[in-house]
Parts: sequence; C-alpha cells; structure tokens
Amino acid sequence: MSEDFPYADIVILALFAGFILLRLRSILGTRKGPGDPDYFQRVVPPEKTVQEPIIQIDEKTAKLKPKDETDPYLATLADGAVADVIGRIKAKDASFSATRFLAGARAAFEMVFDAYVKGDRQTLKLLLSDAIFQHFSQELDKRTGQEGVPETTLVSVAARDIAQAILDNTTARLTVHFVSEQVTVVRNAKGDIIGGNPSDLHQVEDRWTFERDVMSKNPNWKIVET
Repeated sequence: MSEDFPYADIVILALFAGFILLRLRSILGTRKGPGDPDYFQRVVPPEKTVQEPIIQIDEKTAKLKPKDETDPYLATLADGAVADVIGRIKAKDASFSATRFLAGARAAFEMVFDAYVKGDRQTLKLLLSDAIFQHFSQELDKRTGQEGVPETTLVSVAARDIAQAILDNTTARLTVHFVSEQVTVVRNAKGDIIGGNPSDLHQVEDRWTFERDVMSKNPNWKIVET
C-alpha cells in the first residue's frame, strides 16, 4: 500500500461510507423480499386519506326550519291576485307557507271525509265552522236508520291549487281546489250492496274555503265553505 493512502485514512473513509449507508437505509428502507422496496409504495398521509363525506344532523336540528324558508308553490303561482294576498299574509305571519297550507288542507279534506263516513261529530266540530258543522250534523241525523244509505270511499285526493285568496284586515280566507277519486255504493241494512259498483272510480272536484285570523296564536284553519 502506497504512502498516499495511509491505513488511518482508509479506516476513516470506511467509517464515513458506513455512515452514508446507514443514512440511505433509514431514508430508503430495506427490501422485505422479492417485492418492491418500501419507497416504491405510495403512502397517503392520514390527513389526506379520501373518505366518503358523512353528515350527521341531530333530531332537534333536523326539525328546525330556516326563517327564509322557500315556498315552492308560491314561486310557481301564476295568479297575481292570489300571490299578492299570500304575500300580505306572510307580512303579518312570517311562518305562513302556501306549500305547507295546501298539504294541511289535503289532510283536513281526508279527515273530514273519514269523520263524516264514520259519523264522528267530535272530529267534524274541530275542523268545521259552526255553520258548516250544523249542516253536516243534520245530514248525519237524516242518515240514521235510513235504508239504502250511500257509502262513499275516498280513494285519492289532491289539493291542486289556491283558487281564491282574501285578506280582510287580519282574517284570511283561502279557497282550495280539490280533485279526488271516489267510489260510491249503496248498502242495505245487512251490508249487502244494492246499488253502485265498487270498481267504478268517479272523479270529483270540490272547492273548500279555509279561514283563520293570521295574527292569532292558534295556527289552525277552520273550514267555512264546502
């Protein structure tokens, strides 16, 4: 060995080379077998892991409605006179929604129909004005003990639109156009069908008027015309 590379220098170079190899080993990793080394494997940092979005809303929050809630029915309403009255109702009662009103009117139609068929005067009294309730009550009295009473079944009903709207001071009167499918038969005292066909559907159109003081804390509407 020449004097240009003394033994001590060789040892120092060897140590330095070993240090470099250890650093490379810690950075690049080691092979674990016939597969690719670790540094060829794509590792996604935990904070960048792609996950499906999860949105959880507690029950209380889900029931809350924003104050500026949109009113889909009003947005598509072509009748300017009705739209104007609805706007004035909203000015007095910010919680009013024509869309929700129509849904409630449809439910009221079904309830009145069912209560009348069953002779449920208590439910009728809750939904009808005094004058309309008296009329319905008289019709129920006539039906008692009568032979061959018509029996009508409500198959479906849709609250099509608000046909008329009036706001007199704080009293609102909204007339709803209903279209329903009904089946009517006549039964005798034994329950046998003596008239009509249970397979025949009849389309019936009705206009019912609902009334409410929009400044009242009572949110319920009364049916004042049928």
